[in-house]
Amino acid sequence: MQPSERWSLRTDDEVLVVEFPHGTGLSPADSEALLDRWRTVTADRAVDAVVILVRTSRPCSDAGRRALRESAQIAVARGVDRFAVVGERSKRRYLKRTIDVEGVDTEAFNDTDPALEWAKRPSTAVPSAATSS
Repeated sequence: MQPSERWSLRTDDEVLVVEFPHGTGLSPADSEALLDRWRTVTADRAVDAVVILVRTSRPCSDAGRRALRESAQIAVARGVDRFAVVGERSKRRYLKRTIDVEGVDTEAFNDTDPALEWAKRPSTAVPSAATSS
């Protein structure tokens, strides 16, 4: 994996890990490069889940939001059903709302290790409607 100056993307078993280090901001060109890399990686191997590590405190740009939404849609189309978001509380909530795609389980975490453990667990089917007696 060739990391960009602004982000890195790698796989850990069947989990795609995307990291945005401190000070990261995504320009439209950076977003396109990230999407291209995301498409390539998810096309070449089985990916069951995604972990997004957000270490930056910078606000998410419009280009970053678009890239995140499109990345989630690409991932879902290729069979991903779980997203873990690691970062500061406000970032986790924001990203969890942005990723909100039907059929995807999204969880927020404080630390990377629990996020990876959760992402590596086999998914369980969640009924679309709860039934009560």
